[in-house]
Amino acid sequence: MKQLLTIMQDALVRKQPLVLVTIVDSTGSTPRGAGSRMVVGEAGCLYGTIGGGISEHLAEEEAKTLIQEKRSLLKAYILHPNKEADLGAVCGGDVSVYFQYLNPEDPGIVAVIQGGIEYFTGREHIWMVNQLTEEGPACLGFAGEAGLLQWTGPVPQHWQGFLSPQGTLIHQGEATYFSEPLVRASFVYVFGAGHVAHELVPLLAHLGFRCIVFDDREPLVQPERFPGVEQTLLGDFAHIAERVQVTQEDYVVIVSRSHLCDFQAAAFALGTPARYIGIIGSRTKLNVIREKLKALGFTQDILSAARVHAPIGLAIKGETPAEIGVSIAAELILVRASSL
Repeated sequence: MKQLLTIMQDALVRKQPLVLVTIVDSTGSTPRGAGSRMVVGEAGCLYGTIGGGISEHLAEEEAKTLIQEKRSLLKAYILHPNKEADLGAVCGGDVSVYFQYLNPEDPGIVAVIQGGIEYFTGREHIWMVNQLTEEGPACLGFAGEAGLLQWTGPVPQHWQGFLSPQGTLIHQGEATYFSEPLVRASFVYVFGAGHVAHELVPLLAHLGFRCIVFDDREPLVQPERFPGVEQTLLGDFAHIAERVQVTQEDYVVIVSRSHLCDFQAAAFALGTPARYIGIIGSRTKLNVIREKLKALGFTQDILSAARVHAPIGLAIKGETPAEIGVSIAAELILVRASSL
């Protein structure tokens, strides 16, 4: 989403009109669900996808027409054989798509989108909200747990309804809104900056996770080694608590260079409320680490809790750092989705 907003901002600053295309509701089997977005300019799609195929092609063409007409539109697409509007799709579901025209001459739109980009640096849950209006200027903004942060157009009265764990349509009187989480107040702390982290962090960043890498080797904690990383930290594995504070929203990934560093990181992580703790290694190595953790006073219940994943990652039989990175990323996606 940060990349989407950045592209929107750049285009609007250059006075290029846009249409933000969003799936706001879906039923049955569809390629993408509510919250899938793409931004379309006069020449076509600039970024994002709402699922590909014939429906995305038709939506892109519709968006280009709406740019010329300078208006917004809510439209349904039927993705199964039917007599009314057979698109040739056989997915079996339907989607409602909102086309929101963004006028580059509206200074409020540019300011709000800029504000949305800045929220990605904070540690607060943020929601993006669009009012589904087909006439007049675009109404959109952002909400936090304390209230509306920014808004263009008439201010909604009941912002608390926007704080949904996933993309949701909200009806308030005659007004209809679509709200979805924009920034999640969680980080992935990656302990170890070696080959696996090098593959994993850019992938997680692309998937919308915010990563912080920790290691005691200064040459390896350079931010340029980890495209998309939020922060890199240089420190001693024996004193992680002096540099890191983990909350119940956070994930811990332990992929360091040695048994000792893994053990020290695990001992730290188990003392935090992290929702996920993953430790790399063979079962033999992990058994050694478990025994050392028990000697520190960690009980079997703590070590076998659902949040502890050892060995880390989904079992896809990966061996290379890139494959291991994919297996870890897949497991984090599953944990994140299960918490919605």
